[in-house]
Amino acid sequence: MKLSGEVALCAPNGRVLQGVPVVGEAAELLADRGDVVLAGELFAVTKEGRPRVHHVAVALRDAARAPTLGFKAFDLVSEGDEDWLPRPWDERLERMRELLDGGRRIALVTVQEGSTDAILDCWDKWVESKKFEGLVVHNETGFVYKIKPTITVDAVVLGFGERRTETQREVRELIVGLLRDDGSFHVLGTVAGGLSEADRLSWFRRLDAMVKPSEFRMANSEGTLCRFVEPKIVVQVRCSDLMEADTRDAPVRRMTLSFDPDTGWAPLGIMPILSLIHPVFEGERTDKPVESAHVGLDQVYAYLPFEGRQEAPLELNRTPSELVERRVWTKAARGGGIAVRKAVTVQTNKSEEDPSWPPFVAHFTDWSAGRKEPLKTTVRAAATRKGIDAQVEAWMAKNIKKGWEEAGPAQ
Repeated sequence: MKLSGEVALCAPNGRVLQGVPVVGEAAELLADRGDVVLAGELFAVTKEGRPRVHHVAVALRDAARAPTLGFKAFDLVSEGDEDWLPRPWDERLERMRELLDGGRRIALVTVQEGSTDAILDCWDKWVESKKFEGLVVHNETGFVYKIKPTITVDAVVLGFGERRTETQREVRELIVGLLRDDGSFHVLGTVAGGLSEADRLSWFRRLDAMVKPSEFRMANSEGTLCRFVEPKIVVQVRCSDLMEADTRDAPVRRMTLSFDPDTGWAPLGIMPILSLIHPVFEGERTDKPVESAHVGLDQVYAYLPFEGRQEAPLELNRTPSELVERRVWTKAARGGGIAVRKAVTVQTNKSEEDPSWPPFVAHFTDWSAGRKEPLKTTVRAAATRKGIDAQVEAWMAKNIKKGWEEAGPAQ
C-alpha cells in the first residue's frame, strides 16, 4: 500500500509492517506512482519446501531473517482515486505487471492463462508437487474460485470438552489422537468444527457413558477440564494442512498416553507430532478398528515427516508444583446454603524444563448452589510472583466485597 508517499504492508488485523527490505523495494518500484493499494500475500523464502505461515512469523521476529520476506500481489484494489476492482481482471492484471515490473522481493503472483486442461496441469505441477498451497482461478464471467487440497486423517476419540447451555450438556470439542507403534496414544489435537447441535448432544450422551479416570489433565477452550474416554471410537477428520512447528519455529509437541481398562489414562511423555490446521469433523468410521494400520502415526508422517517419529517418549520426571497461597471466603447464599470463593496460587517449578508451563498460576473458584451455573472457575498465569500477586489482588477487589468472610488465615 502506498498512500501520501508512505509505503507499508498492512494486515487485515491492523498490523503495519515497515522498515524491512521488501517494503524498501516496494517504495523504489512505486516511487513515481501516486497512491496504490495492492492485495497480496506476505511469505518467507525457505529451503524447507513451500513457504508456510510459521516461516513468516519467525522472519518477522528475527531481523537476520527479514531479507527472506517477500510479497506476491494478486489483485489491484485502487490507484489514485479510482477503484479498480470493478474493472475486468485482464485490465487489473496488465496494470499490476506494469506497476511491479522489475521487482524481486515484491512481484506479481504466478499467472497462467488457459482452459480447464491447463488448470489440471497447473494443479499437478504446482500443488501436487507441494510447491504451492493451491490455485486461484478466474473464469471469463468474473467468478473467482480458490482451490486447495484437503487432508483426511482417521483418529481415535480420546476424550471431549463439555459445554453447558441453559437446558442441556453437550460436547464442545473432541480430543483425537493417533496410535503409536508401542501401543501408546499420541494426542493429535481437538476438533470442534463440523459438529451440528444435534451431534453435540448425541456425542455427549454417548461419551459421557464411556468416561475413564485420567492422571493427565487437559483444559478445553473454556478453561474447564476435559474428560477422557475408553479409546474405542474412530472418526475421520479433515484439515487444510499439517504443520510441524509453531509460530516460534519450535516443533509441535503433545502428550503421549497409556491406557489401561481398569486404571484409565496415564501420561508417558511429550513428543513431537504435527498440528491440524482448520480441523473439521467428517464422521465416524465404524469400519475401522483401533489398530496402527488404520489410526497410526504414519498417516501424518507420510505427508510431512517430523522428528522423533521412531523415538520412545522420555520418562516424565517433573519437579512438583508448590502451593504459594490459598485463601477461602464464605457468605450466606440466597435461599440458604453457603457460597464459597477461593483463590489458590501455585508456583509450577517447571518453566525451565518446559517453556509451555508458566512459572506461576492462580486458580479462582466461585461456588453458589442456588445459581443456574453453580460452579465458575478462572485460571490466570504470570511470569513472576509479583505479577501473579497482582492478578490475585485484582480478583479480590472485584469479587470479595461486603458480606464475605475469610474462612481462617491465608495458607
